Amino acid sequence: MKYVMFPHCVRIENKIIKTYGIAVFQNKSLIRFIKDVSTDRKAVKQLVKDMNEYQIELVHIDDVLEDFICQL
Repeated sequence: MKYVMFPHCVRIENKIIKTYGIAVFQNKSLIRFIKDVSTDRKAVKQLVKDMNEYQIELVHIDDVLEDFICQL
């Protein structure tokens, strides 16, 4: 399993906001795509680094993201 951060732009009240999401790959195949995790690039980059380092299984990603968002 490999987690990769990607930038994404979203329009909110006629403003373009840059957010960051997470793509999940397994055997070079995209298996999950999560948009708009946060606007904080540094925080999402660190989250992705930690998820790769600790080899987080896909079944836990929703809980990990919930904890991440609650800490922001």
